[in-house]
Amino acid sequence: MSKSEAFASSIAQYLNYTKMPWGRLFYETAWQQIDRFWTGQGQSILDIGCGFGISSNEYAKRGNKVTGIDLTKSMIEIAQEQGTDAQFINGSFENTDDRLGIYDWVFCHNILEYMEDPKLFINKISGCQKPNGYLSLIAHNPVAKIMKKAIINKDPDSALASMESCKEYSAIIQTDITTFSCEQLSEWLGESGYEMVGRFGIHNLYGYIADNEIKQDEEWHNQMKKLELELGCLSPYREIAIFTHIVATKQI
Repeated sequence: MSKSEAFASSIAQYLNYTKMPWGRLFYETAWQQIDRFWTGQGQSILDIGCGFGISSNEYAKRGNKVTGIDLTKSMIEIAQEQGTDAQFINGSFENTDDRLGIYDWVFCHNILEYMEDPKLFINKISGCQKPNGYLSLIAHNPVAKIMKKAIINKDPDSALASMESCKEYSAIIQTDITTFSCEQLSEWLGESGYEMVGRFGIHNLYGYIADNEIKQDEEWHNQMKKLELELGCLSPYREIAIFTHIVATKQI
């Protein structure tokens, strides 16, 4: 099964994830971290692999000019149902990047893991970025796959074995993904003309809490969100987070 087919076949499960407390926390945390660098309304944004358009529609509601692109047609159709001014394209970024224009901001959230050539993909992103513009890059943290196997799955043998591999299985999308260290991502960004200006973690502790019942408690969730927002910019918590979030600027 190809990666695009995997996304298409897991629509219901993936959409349900975004509506759960842990899914909402992912987006709320990412937006708060992005907003640390926001320079005013009316920004142009390219949301690569926009999925259901959750971030695209959020920033369109704030008065920004947003273009979202995704290969999965059914996801784009759901994104368009929100009725914002965001523009959505059903297609491959790799095949249309030279026709998309340039943007103040580019979002690339949990997409790099599925790319055959992630270094080239970042270079193509750079071609769509205005000088001094910002890239928000979110990717699965390879440290987390080891932590989850040991802590959540209680499987030390599997955790030990996974230390030698960059591969992981996405239970939500039901396909293999490739994980990259922050150092590797930073190197590729530098080679494409970017400078990292912010490093954050998303689901720093939250993702290691196996009790999903307590996560449904709104009061607890809000308390945990407050903690997560504090931990996300601090070491050593961001280094063990489920997701690594890098904000980088395109150099002139």
